[in-house]
Amino acid sequence: MKKIKLWNPFSKEAEEGNVPNNELLAYSAALMGQNMTYALINQWLFYFCTNILYIGPKKVGIFTGIVRIWDAINDPVVGNYIDRKKHKSGQKLHPYLGKLPIVIGILTALMFIDFGFSETVAVVFLVGVYIAWDLTYSFQDVALWGMMALISPHSRERSRVSQWLNIGIGAAYAVLSLVPLIIGAREKMGISEKMLFVIFGVVIGFGGELLSILAYRTKERVEFVNPPKQQSFFKDLTVLWQNKILLLLLLSQLVNFIDGAVPQIYFFKYCVTLKLGGTVLNGETVQFYYGILVSILSAVSMFFAVKVSDKMGGMRNVIILAQLMNIVCRLAAYFIGFNTISQMIGVICIISISSVPTNMIGIAERSLICDAIDYAEWKTGKRTEGITNSMKNLTNKFKDALKTLSAGLILNMLHFDAKLDAEGLAQPEIFYKAQWPLFMLLPALGSLLYLIPFLCIRYSKKQKALVEKELMERHEKELREMEAKAE
Repeated sequence: MKKIKLWNPFSKEAEEGNVPNNELLAYSAALMGQNMTYALINQWLFYFCTNILYIGPKKVGIFTGIVRIWDAINDPVVGNYIDRKKHKSGQKLHPYLGKLPIVIGILTALMFIDFGFSETVAVVFLVGVYIAWDLTYSFQDVALWGMMALISPHSRERSRVSQWLNIGIGAAYAVLSLVPLIIGAREKMGISEKMLFVIFGVVIGFGGELLSILAYRTKERVEFVNPPKQQSFFKDLTVLWQNKILLLLLLSQLVNFIDGAVPQIYFFKYCVTLKLGGTVLNGETVQFYYGILVSILSAVSMFFAVKVSDKMGGMRNVIILAQLMNIVCRLAAYFIGFNTISQMIGVICIISISSVPTNMIGIAERSLICDAIDYAEWKTGKRTEGITNSMKNLTNKFKDALKTLSAGLILNMLHFDAKLDAEGLAQPEIFYKAQWPLFMLLPALGSLLYLIPFLCIRYSKKQKALVEKELMERHEKELREMEAKAE
């Protein structure tokens, strides 16, 4: 007689700490690689278009915003497809983690090559490549993040996984922080900015996706003997509408789009130089050192996020503290200024302190999303890793679309024109005056907007424990019933 296989929540394998460290390391490295690729596009494609391809900022904002809106819309469709698709292996997400990264990596590299096209042809080419990139990336992204909910049934264990994933993401952004340093040293290296972006596309874009293949080493540990009957896509969406935790968290992330709407490179490249004795550091180099210095404390803090959460009464409280500190510290830094070495040191000290809890936000949000998936199953009986994570992706991509649209409109209003650089001319005075408040105060405004819906989330530790307990009992009951029928 064929033995029924089901995740048993009371087995030894299900105890907290069951995810092996080598698997966590592989998962973390995979997220590092994937986020290297994503961050390269998210942080540098806009700049590449304006300063290498010389496409006007308003046009860049419009076409990148539109393709990212498309990017966002297709995510729920991808997530719903993944939730419905049945694989012979019995796995839900694993099949999307092995081969797609190679295609994604090639498409990423193509977006950072100047083929000498006219402005119109360049826009059409980028739109076409981006759409193809996004479709394949969406499958990988939903599967990668969905694995976090399937890797363990325990919320604290998932928080540990989230902590490690955030470490991997932090490492990815540490790699990306080298980009302005390398750009700043291009003349000494004798490499043009155009060639540097080709190298970035291949090494960071394609190389990052190759690294993400390590996610294939993860295991799905949550299985169900009685999966819910298939229902329409719109009925699946109604499950999400009943999930207040998820909806409020996604709304908080969306209204925070104003945070970093204008890429940092425009402030540092055009408004910052630093004299140290007889050495003059250009803005790109200063941006690198600024990023490293403000991140030192927060990089260490990521290793203690779960313990901090336990002491503070949950991940929700960690997020609230982080956003409040970001508001207060950025307001203080703004009034200090960034013109002299002493002012720079003061700002770096203040921002580095605020970055300690701020860097835990990603860990906390991902942990809350896993809790929201459990909550939805407890309330509706349907498990929704695919569509839940796709809705998170939809929110993030709408947020990115709003960012690029805002960046294009703001830089256009400030009369920014990268062609002036090639002619040896300065940007308009209004452009320079606006950069410091844009750089320092927009993230503070984003934190304030984030807190308005987020404070409405009500999900206590007691309620979370009840949900986990009842889900375990429900799964165990299903197992016994099915084993009885099989006999």
